[in-house]
Amino acid sequence: RSRMMRRKSLLAVAASAALALTLAACGSSGGDGGSSASGGGEGDPIVLGATLPLSGPLGIFGPPVQAGYEQAVAAINAAGGVDVGGTKHQLKLVVQDNKSDPTVVTSSAKALINDSGAVALLGGATPPLTIPLSVVADQEQIPTISGLTPTLAWKGANAQGWKYAYDVFIDEVEQTAVNCQASDLTSTNKKVALFTDTEEDGKAMGALWEQQAPKYGYTIAYRANFPVGTTDFSQFVQKAKASGAEVVIAQVIPPDAVALWKQMKALGYQPKTAWPEKGGTVGFDQALGALAEGASVFGWWTPTNGNEGGQAVYDANKAKFGDGLGNQAVVSSYAMVQILADAISRAGSTEPDAINKALGETKDLKTVLASITIGSDHRGVIPVSAVQWQGAAQPTVWPADQATAKFLAPVPGLAS
Repeated sequence: RSRMMRRKSLLAVAASAALALTLAACGSSGGDGGSSASGGGEGDPIVLGATLPLSGPLGIFGPPVQAGYEQAVAAINAAGGVDVGGTKHQLKLVVQDNKSDPTVVTSSAKALINDSGAVALLGGATPPLTIPLSVVADQEQIPTISGLTPTLAWKGANAQGWKYAYDVFIDEVEQTAVNCQASDLTSTNKKVALFTDTEEDGKAMGALWEQQAPKYGYTIAYRANFPVGTTDFSQFVQKAKASGAEVVIAQVIPPDAVALWKQMKALGYQPKTAWPEKGGTVGFDQALGALAEGASVFGWWTPTNGNEGGQAVYDANKAKFGDGLGNQAVVSSYAMVQILADAISRAGSTEPDAINKALGETKDLKTVLASITIGSDHRGVIPVSAVQWQGAAQPTVWPADQATAKFLAPVPGLAS
């Protein structure tokens, strides 16, 4: 279906009104936004499409992301929906499983637009899935917002700059500094062993760690590069151990992180701090049990990072998604719906160009994740923290003024 035909089927009504949420207020963002209106009955639902990794190697990310989207939609709808020009519109979320496959991301995104009538798209996680979604957004000229995707790797995939796609997450320069800053919480020889895969995250993050380490007094003593899906890390672990590195930083997908940790334990490699970035998030403790104890990962939400209402969302999901990054993923995804709903409201229309313009003007928007401002490069950069596996929880251990637990070192799970 052509874009013109799609647009004829979309709602285009004027004015905007503030969104009231049950768990948290959306707040107000920049731009003129038009005037507030009331009354008016109920219009057709506004369809939001989401393509998520509900299965495959990144399947652990899908359920908390879906939960965050669903809960935000439910909260907005329970409060009356999106009020545009005095007419209330319920949000309708349509989700498709992309099976952690970039090719399926592309096909499912197009199906959500052309078959389900989505006026905007919500993403899943990680650059390999978010980048093809962003390509579809620009090709189809449909506004799309994603979280849980490091923003520099995403930005770097399009030298001309994204036009309809947005990414709200951490800046990798700040993230890669955290591994050194938090490792300073204990005494090490400041030698680092890097384990990086060859996908976008691995390349970008590995280069940044090599740049960042000297700034904080650390030296890269060894670096291993390997394809995604590697199962035998023994040669790399032996070389890292021989290098004497007391800090391990890895950028790997979850199954690879589990394999790496088991082999470090089996080969007696006992670093003082260890960071299974990306791979040490949701389900890491369930896969490894006691071996996960003390593994550290960057975080993106704390109760005191300037968010509005995030604790209520976090607490509501703790029983299902735990006390850690799985639950932080729920909070992040909830915020993506808040940002998109706010833009639709300010746009006064479900016309893609109007929503797109409003998204780009988002400024100081209070969400459950943080206060969000989207820059001219379509990034919304949020604060970085550090969490650590301690039992079944991942409490914040850095920065010190936001820490909810003491940093454990040397890594207990890898100790003899």
